[in-house]
Order: sequence, then C-alpha cells, then structure tokens
Amino acid sequence: MDKKVLERAGLAKGEIEVYLTLLKIGSSLVSKIAQETGLHRTNIYDTLEKLREKGLVSYVIKENRKYYSASNPEKLLDYIREREKEIEMILPELQNYMALPRSESVVEIYKGKEGLKSVLKDILKEKKDYVVFEEEGYIQKVLPYFYLQFNKQMNKSKIRVKVLTKEVKNIAKRSLMQIKYLPKFPSFPSATAIYGDKVAIFVWDEPYHAILIKSKQVADSYRSFFEVLWKQSK
Repeated sequence: MDKKVLERAGLAKGEIEVYLTLLKIGSSLVSKIAQETGLHRTNIYDTLEKLREKGLVSYVIKENRKYYSASNPEKLLDYIREREKEIEMILPELQNYMALPRSESVVEIYKGKEGLKSVLKDILKEKKDYVVFEEEGYIQKVLPYFYLQFNKQMNKSKIRVKVLTKEVKNIAKRSLMQIKYLPKFPSFPSATAIYGDKVAIFVWDEPYHAILIKSKQVADSYRSFFEVLWKQSK
C-alpha cells in the first residue's frame, strides 16, 4: 500500500504505522503495539493520543488496562472532510490577504560614470526631498561638471536635501541644502541617498558603481536611521 497517500491526508509517519498496525492486529495493549511497530512506548502513547483526537483510534479499559483499536477506515474520509470545512471557514480571510497591497524589492546595479549619472538623474526625476549619508563629497571630484548641472536642477525643482557627513568643508553647499556632521561617527563606506521608496548607494572607487534598491521597507528603515543620527549631529 502507498503510505504516502495517508501522509498527504495529514497523518504523520508514526501515526500511519500505529494506525495500520491496529487495523491488522485488532484491539491491543501499548506493549503489543510497540512490539509490532518497533516504536518506543513513550512515542506510541503520544501517537495514540493524536490519533484519538483525529477520531481514528479508540480504547476500552479491561482489568484496569487500556486496549486500543483502530476506527473504521471510513473515518479517514470524515477526518479529511472536517479539515476541508475548517479551511472553507478561513478561506475568505486567506483570500483577503492576497488582496493586500504589496511591493517586491528590486535591486539594480549601474556601472561607470554614466551609471552614476543615471541614478542621480533618477533623483531629479523623483522630485522629492531626500537625505544623504556622504563621506568626502566625492560626487564633486568624480563628476564635477555634471554636479554643477545637478545642483542647478535641484534648485530649479526646489528639492531639499539633508546631508550627514564627517567633513563639512568637503561638501559644496547649495541653497535648500542642510548639512550636519558627526565627527565621532565611523567613516561612511560610500555615499547613500534615500529618496521616495528608493535607496541609492554610490561606490566612488573605479570603475564606479551605483546600487539602486527599490523597496519602501528598506527606504523607510534607512530614513529612520538617518533621522536618529541627524538629531545627534551638529
């Protein structure tokens, strides 16, 4: 017999062994079931209780001893039908979960100076205030001419930015920009901008990379971390 059918019906392997054994040998003591199945007596007691809860095993007491018997196999169908009814009861709630709004995280990697520009242009396109963890003002060094145009567009779109850095003197300040510094904070390994539902990580070492993470959850987490540091900075 294919025992996996019973597994798919919701019975554990131990439950299957005990139930089939009782079907074959009839009413029996736990000692006899242990002898036939090779299972430990302690496990058999637990298994019998689970089978009894499923309505697949019953017992009678004779001379102060419990004799266990397997229920008619048709009880298996009753057990499965009961599970179906339980699932039907919670089905509307499960379907409601499917209707909840969800967003999948997307990670994109851009390479080279043009890749850096693509992500910076996306910040402009978003047209939302944003925050930045910056270390040395590398954008001015790597993309000096583009940075000038970038700032002009930022001012034109009235996009505000908060910048956390270790060295204020290395950041070319513009209007609508607030800068604070954390002298005792470890160096930021890269520049990180948080805007909208996106986090952009800029790696300024050649050949240059920009990692763009599109995830509301990730962006909110970074933004919360930024705000904590912002309150502690000068």
